[in-house]
Amino acid sequence: MQSPLPQVKLKAHNFAYSDPCNLSSRTQYKHVVFERHDRETLSVQAKTLFNSRMIFESDAELEWLLENVHSTMISIKINDDPYEINSNYVLSDSQRFVLVLHGFDETESWTTWTKMIQPLSQRYSYSVIFVDLPGFGRSSGRDSNQTSWKRNGPEIIIAILSSFHIESPVNILATCGGSATIVRTINRYPAWFRDRNLIFTNSVIGDFGESKVGAYKRWNKLRQSGFRHVQLIDFDPVKQTSQLVYPEVRVLNIGRCSFKHKAIVYQLSEEYIQQIINTLSAGNDS
Repeated sequence: MQSPLPQVKLKAHNFAYSDPCNLSSRTQYKHVVFERHDRETLSVQAKTLFNSRMIFESDAELEWLLENVHSTMISIKINDDPYEINSNYVLSDSQRFVLVLHGFDETESWTTWTKMIQPLSQRYSYSVIFVDLPGFGRSSGRDSNQTSWKRNGPEIIIAILSSFHIESPVNILATCGGSATIVRTINRYPAWFRDRNLIFTNSVIGDFGESKVGAYKRWNKLRQSGFRHVQLIDFDPVKQTSQLVYPEVRVLNIGRCSFKHKAIVYQLSEEYIQQIINTLSAGNDS
């Protein structure tokens, strides 16, 4: 059964902006309005997931996650199209941000990359933002079919980033369809990502355009216009783990589709985690 569209009523008119660096010259997009609603406590779903000892075996990791991860819902309106975006995040003292996006399989949500939270933030002082894209996890959306929001994908991304009042370009860790969403966003709003490291996993070149020829042109355009830090790092089950994901964790109302009560988490080796961190950190000290 399809979920109804959300009734987004924004008390404040916060506008997404074009450039995180140049306060004086940035453009505010009056058709992209947002309001962030931080929870006073971590969401029940996140608490349940983090308390899964099958995934988070270390007491130190569990305690750190429960103490430092925060939950929020970001209301976004693009022209007349409303969205409610579920997010979990950790903020560090630095302005080094990583936006983490899942793929478009119906099993995916913000939970898939959760084994990267503590390594990125506690060990390497990144601020990290994990979101459910529309139709996935606990975000609004009638189904997980991205065609219903694809045209607004870039505006949704910059509204999410603007809601955290970021003042420097961001790094990206994205999978499959999440990677495609970011490539479209880069083409429309390049200042948000310039000179940062962009990691796309399990993505094929066809994800980056409507046709194969268009995809290669779009990819080459990125590499030739200042985005030389784009990396494709695919999972290698033989080398990095014998199984790509942990067994499903039962978490009530973690999603909106057929996997409503099931959380999926990537099973990442320390070697693979370090590869991601090394790639993100290469030439990226500020």
